[in-house]
Amino acid sequence: MRVLLASDFYPPAPGGLEAHVRRLGRELRRTGHEVAVVAGGSRASTVDDDGVPVHLVPTGIGPSALYQQPGRAFHPPWPHPGFRRALAAAIDRYTPDVVHAHGWCQFSAVAAAGRRPVVVTLHDHGLRCPKKNLLRGGHECRSGRGLRCVTCPGAEQGTLKRCVLGAALGRTVPRLAGRVDRFLAVSTHVARRHLQAHPGPIDVVPNFLDLPVDPATPPGTDEVLFVGPTDRHKGLATLLRAWRTVPAGLGRLVVVGTDGPPGGLPGIEFAGRLTGDPLWTRYRSAALVVVPPIWPEPCPTVVLEALAFGRPVVASRIGGIPDLVVDGSTGLLVPPGDPAALAAAVGRLLGDRAGLEVMGKAAAERARVFETSTVVGRIERVYAEVLSERNAAVA
Repeated sequence: MRVLLASDFYPPAPGGLEAHVRRLGRELRRTGHEVAVVAGGSRASTVDDDGVPVHLVPTGIGPSALYQQPGRAFHPPWPHPGFRRALAAAIDRYTPDVVHAHGWCQFSAVAAAGRRPVVVTLHDHGLRCPKKNLLRGGHECRSGRGLRCVTCPGAEQGTLKRCVLGAALGRTVPRLAGRVDRFLAVSTHVARRHLQAHPGPIDVVPNFLDLPVDPATPPGTDEVLFVGPTDRHKGLATLLRAWRTVPAGLGRLVVVGTDGPPGGLPGIEFAGRLTGDPLWTRYRSAALVVVPPIWPEPCPTVVLEALAFGRPVVASRIGGIPDLVVDGSTGLLVPPGDPAALAAAVGRLLGDRAGLEVMGKAAAERARVFETSTVVGRIERVYAEVLSERNAAVA
């Protein structure tokens, strides 16, 4: 089968979506499919990524126009002329059987695909929320985009920018939903929130990862690991408040993803941003991993990584996390934004080394459900189904 993947951006651009698209392309090629990628980039170029041609297209709206984060641009929530032309050219060149879009570039994908089947993976809440996170203040927004966006608190976007994006989504999403052959949601929560506004065909297919070659081993330390940025929706502030009440000497907190405040904090190691082997070493040495978001996180890669290394997870009961963590078996789930409950769960596990080891073995076994070959096989079946349905409709 010939598959054209479309992505807002592509590695080395950071982000879970970008890494997901790269893993998907490589696995599809490994299993015998012809694969090409069209993605946004800083300049036009074509690179070969382990046999997968990647066409990079200058696109997106700059950070000064729509988003507050410096140096960050996004594909707009409508068809982008340059990206659509690049996709159309790639479709003419590769004649794909199916186009699979990831991110807001899905608007360009449906505009360029013509009569070809289009599959869209919903990695976040970008069709329900102009901020993509469905976070209203410190809680999940129950209604999604609409007039309430005008008064939505939070520093992620300015009011004018949020309103412009919300208004655009109100016009473009209904047309998009009617054109996509199949939506794939990375969790049941993402699927449920999508279906509230846009009933139609949707499958739940989680994120995936390559499992470590080395078998999981019991932890040799009492380290509690957090991996993620300091963005407030990731919950680091909640964890730091919780850590103040964890009994001294019970464990040590390691924060990966930031250098921390000047001078650091007592009893906490800020390890900075780590990738590859240095990050894997941290997982192997940790006793458990904490994932405390306050937003409805769709399918956090950090949870999958913790499971793969056989580490129990203490996490917020929100978003797609309950799809990944089996409460009481592979970890513990607590209410989001609750430092007392988080501290109690961490203390409970650190005080039970035998229980930690049992949970670690269950976590490693649970990780097999999210192995690359297993999940990509499900995506391949979706491709075959939509292609068959489209051919039957044409006939």
